Amino acid sequence: MKEKPQKLEQQVHIEPASAQVEPEYSLEDIMNEFGGWSKREQPPTQEETPVQPDVWPPEKSGGAQEPPAAQNSAGDTIRFTPIAQPEPEDPPVKIWSYKGEAAPNGPDPSDAARRRKAAAQQRRLARYQKREQRRMRRRQEQPDVAYASAEEAYAAYCRRSSIRLRLFLSVLLFAMSAAMLLLASMRIGGVDLTAHARALSGGMLAAMLLGACLCFDVLLAGVRQWIRLHVQSEGLLLLALFVTAADACLAIVGGRVPFCTVVSLEMTVALWGRLLLMDAKRRTMKAVCSMPSPVAAVREEKAWHGRDCIFRAPGNRDAFAQKLEIPDATRRVMRVYAPVLIGLTLAASILTTFQSGQTFLWVWSAMLLAGFPTGILIAYARPFAALAKRLIRAGCALAGWYGARTMSGECGVAVEDTDLFPTQNVTLNGMKIYSDRSASQIIGYGAAVVASAGSGLAPLFEEMMQSQNGRHYGVDTFRRYEGGGLGAEIRGDVILMGSLAFMKLMKVRMPEGARLKQAVYLSINGDLAAVFALTYAPNAAARSSLLAATRAKGLLPILATRDFMITPQFVKHRYKISPDRIEFPTVEERARLSSSEIVKDGRQGALMVRGGFAGFISVVVGARSLRTATVGGMVISLFGGVFGAVMLLFLAFIGSMQAASALNVFLLAVLWLLPNLLIASLSGRT
Repeated sequence: MKEKPQKLEQQVHIEPASAQVEPEYSLEDIMNEFGGWSKREQPPTQEETPVQPDVWPPEKSGGAQEPPAAQNSAGDTIRFTPIAQPEPEDPPVKIWSYKGEAAPNGPDPSDAARRRKAAAQQRRLARYQKREQRRMRRRQEQPDVAYASAEEAYAAYCRRSSIRLRLFLSVLLFAMSAAMLLLASMRIGGVDLTAHARALSGGMLAAMLLGACLCFDVLLAGVRQWIRLHVQSEGLLLLALFVTAADACLAIVGGRVPFCTVVSLEMTVALWGRLLLMDAKRRTMKAVCSMPSPVAAVREEKAWHGRDCIFRAPGNRDAFAQKLEIPDATRRVMRVYAPVLIGLTLAASILTTFQSGQTFLWVWSAMLLAGFPTGILIAYARPFAALAKRLIRAGCALAGWYGARTMSGECGVAVEDTDLFPTQNVTLNGMKIYSDRSASQIIGYGAAVVASAGSGLAPLFEEMMQSQNGRHYGVDTFRRYEGGGLGAEIRGDVILMGSLAFMKLMKVRMPEGARLKQAVYLSINGDLAAVFALTYAPNAAARSSLLAATRAKGLLPILATRDFMITPQFVKHRYKISPDRIEFPTVEERARLSSSEIVKDGRQGALMVRGGFAGFISVVVGARSLRTATVGGMVISLFGGVFGAVMLLFLAFIGSMQAASALNVFLLAVLWLLPNLLIASLSGRT
């Protein structure tokens, strides 16, 4: 490869003094004779293009670089002949760029897209605001009856009432009415009384009117609803009673069996639901009044990573009594369903009367009774009564539907040290001292550290302080470590306290034989000082409660523990429960979740006499089961009501009202009542 010519750092100059004396031979003549220099450049003529002078330093190129030419004083240029020809430069890379077409004269499509996107965002924001407004209205909903104190509410629920006797008599009247309906509709056991249907119909009408007298409190509630124009279950039942009674008078004259038995069934179920609700509230307030210093189950919004959590905090009995009277979901749903059913059945009955010529009262009473959701009268009352009876045995009370709604949904539940391992389940198996310090000082150091951490081991170390005459020390500085340990400084000594893995992580000098996993290690200034062998005995009640919390849908147990020995793997080892459904936050988050300042503006949903883990989980899980049972029974009842109303409407339009007999409508009402009875029974056993 040819070497490139070196750059000349200096130019050859001829002094002006020597240029004045003309030599015999010029330097150019001598060099031309030997062939070392190029010929002198002639001045350009008119036909020739003058050569542009070179510029130094030359431009970068791939070929050889030509050094600068030396000039003499006369302006002559001396050039070196290049050794290698310069390589041609690469053509510049052409970069392609897109040039958009000219915008049309019409509007920009992007502006329309932006407007559509902004409009969609506004609609989503409006829907969100409406949901929040409905949520706030539900929260601010006033109770039906406001009591000044819990004692006043309990006294009101304990007043003597004849509702049990009236319910018993109502059941007898309903049984008589059902028997008369069967005898008037078919032949039973060789007894044929269908020829006396008119007399039996009169008996059913009388039984219905007597039953209405027994259910006077239910019907009075319906009257108040019609006056306030807030028709619910009682108002709909009152209307069905009047329409059926008027139709029964015409049916008896015409020899047709009326629908009185269906109304008797609905009034009996309404009275039963009223009794169940009163018993549930009485048991609930009895449990509350027996709590001198109740502990509340409180739901705090966005307490941990944007998730709502349920904690335990001091309770308020008077506020609990007010929340107990908040209307349940069935009452709020019937505020919409009852007016809609009345309006639609009335319009359909008028159209059917003009089309088929059937009796208006017959058609309307059949549609009203078929569309009446009978099961919704006990969809909330029966599960709540069963739950209140079970909770009072555990010393707990739920604030009705408000408490069930508060404890439901996606949320976490805080689990503390004593919940998993109560104080009596953590015992000391032995202690070994590795330091020359006294046992009283070492135990005092350990007690001071666990007391500063608020750990569940504090009662155990306090007991050791009393038995070993330990000294009381104050902690100067304190720190929690993520590796499963605690650190403190006491009187200039650096104390580390934790598990075996933590000691190895902190490079503590460990003697031979100190390898107990279920033990607490304490080091002073980097040297192991003592080992406390502990035994964590599992608790059967804690295991069943923790298992119930992990199985509850939407409920997430969160270990808000301060004992560094308690980890998900340790819980799995002691309780045989998978840690996949258990959250284990960081050490600082666990300390925050277990502090008393975590509850700021929480909603109180239940009260407990002691606040133990078993009662806490039972009331939370029971509240969720109550809400599930209520919603399930309500949905089934509403579906049955809609199905019955649509079926009767179809029969009326095709002119087959003869199929809508009193017996068929009665069997339809009983059929849709059975699922609610089954759901309530299963909820009571959960």
